[in-house]
Amino acid sequence: MEGDRTASHEKVKLFLGRYPEYEKTLRLAVAHEEAEGSSDGQGWQWHDVDTHPTKLIRLVTEGIARISLRSRQATYYLLRERTIVKKSLNELS
Repeated sequence: MEGDRTASHEKVKLFLGRYPEYEKTLRLAVAHEEAEGSSDGQGWQWHDVDTHPTKLIRLVTEGIARISLRSRQATYYLLRERTIVKKSLNELS
């Protein structure tokens, strides 16, 4: 299990190295999930993380976020491993 966490941590660090513009998005996603608590499972939308919806697809395809709910009106996202994303962001600071 620890090996998987390390790989995921490295994956997030590499992603942020390639796409530094996602740092703000991921920080806002972590903050939103921690403020709301992800107990409801709904997650956050593009405007919650101040990012155009099409850019969020990259987070999904990279395995950093997942779509938690999709309706005609909105798409909601959740981070797959919030603690790993948070750790990676803290190392950037």
